[in-house]
Formats: sequence, C-alpha cells, structure tokens
Amino acid sequence: MDKKVALVTGASSGIGAATAVRLKKLGYEVWGTIRNLSRVAQLSAELQNSVRFVEMDVTSDESVKQGVAQVLKEAGHLDVLVNNAGFGIFGSIEETPVELAKQQMETNYFGTLRVLQAVLPGMRERRAGTIINVSSLAAHFVIPFQVHYSASKFAIRALTEGLRQELHPFGIRVFSVEPGDIKTRFNDATQFGAAAGESPYRKWRDAAWRVIDRNMQVAPPPDVVAKTIVKVVRKATGLRGHYPAGDFVSRQFPWLGRFLPDGLREWAVRVFYGIQRVDD
Repeated sequence: MDKKVALVTGASSGIGAATAVRLKKLGYEVWGTIRNLSRVAQLSAELQNSVRFVEMDVTSDESVKQGVAQVLKEAGHLDVLVNNAGFGIFGSIEETPVELAKQQMETNYFGTLRVLQAVLPGMRERRAGTIINVSSLAAHFVIPFQVHYSASKFAIRALTEGLRQELHPFGIRVFSVEPGDIKTRFNDATQFGAAAGESPYRKWRDAAWRVIDRNMQVAPPPDVVAKTIVKVVRKATGLRGHYPAGDFVSRQFPWLGRFLPDGLREWAVRVFYGIQRVDD
C-alpha cells in the first residue's frame, strides 16, 4: 500500500502546526512549509519529529515551485494539501495603504492559488487527492477594521467552491474549513494599517481591537481546528463543501448568517465590536 503524504502550508505554528501533528498521528508522511529553515531548530521537539519542513514563501512564484518540486521529488506524490498560510491586517479601509491591502491578498489568496497551481497537476494525473483551504468565519460576518482579511477569506471560500466544480471530473475532493476565534499568535503577527495615534476612526477602531484581543485570550486552542481538518480528510464523500471550526457559538455563525437580513446582521456586528454613530 502506498504511503500517504500531506503538505501543510504555514506549519510552524498555530493551526498549521496542530494540523501537521494530527496528520502525522493519522499515519501520514507530513511536509510543512516554513519561510526560513533556520527557524526549525526553535520549534518544539514534537513538531520537528512530526514534520519534514521545506522552505517556501507563498508570495513567491519561484519559491512555491521549488518547494513543491522538492516535496514531490522526495515523497513521490501528494494525497492531501492543507492551504493554511496567512496573516491579518488591522485598520480602517480609508487609512490602510493600498500596498498593505495588496500584501494581505498576496499571501492569503494568491499564496493559496500559487500552491494549488503547483500541486494540482500531480493530483489531476493520479485522479486522486484532498485539498483543504483554511478560510474563516470572518467570510460570513465581516470584522470591522479587519475588512481586508475578511475579503481575503471570502475569496478563499469562492475559490474553494469553484475548485470543487472544476476538479470533480478528476476525483479530487475540495473543502474549506472556517475557524472562528482561535488562540494563536495571530494578533501578535497582525500588521496595522495606520499609526496608533489620532484618527477619525480611533474611538471605534480601538474598541474593536479590544474586543478582538479579549476574544483571542479566551478562544479555544488550534487543535480544535486541526480536529475538524482531520475529520474532513477522513470523510469518504464530499457532498458538503465548507466546515466551521471553533467553539459551539462560532460554529453556529454560518447558519445564522444565511437567515439574518443584512441590516440585522450588520447591527449585531456593530454592537459586538462597540461601533456606534457619532451622535450616539
């Protein structure tokens, strides 16, 4: 029986690391991407023993091509791809530099696209494979002042749905997993779109950040998402395309979003993040 091989992007921490460890326990030979191989020595012993790391920057065409080529040369094939690499930016739409917004999409969306285009020929030729793209519940309930992140994850959801249609003839299964708040270093790595000083949005921007930061402190660990990803990998059929992941409340958000009118959904988001009218 052929060995089972998985590739997880952004596998050095958070959701990617937890997923890589769980796939290893499931019997996969797991490859993980990291932007700088010198950092591997700083990772936990469990992660180093579970994952074969390959250097890859998903914002670089050449880096992705070389990284995937190395994995295929040494592993022979890929059964599972988990597109997880990404980051967030924070700031008002008006004040966020366009270049920073482009960086957001370059990593979260086009980075996913690059890896897909490098991996798909092999899966298509074998008529087999499972692809999981990590989206977010922020694709359903747009987060104020993290709009570009929400937009990138909405795009991942659309990309996943399109892939399911195009790859159906080749027997390749495609899903998205959509985490809610998860306790990782995501906030620490978030880039801010404007200086922390004066801004016409400052009151509401700061209120929203406090909510985001507080939620991160009490959020469940990355392993809850890893469990969902492994569950999807093990499924025999692919009738359902998108899977929420997180605590009980977070998992209800996609269902609620389908039934709430736009105005009511947006009102609930504003209340949650402390955004009020200027004259309130």
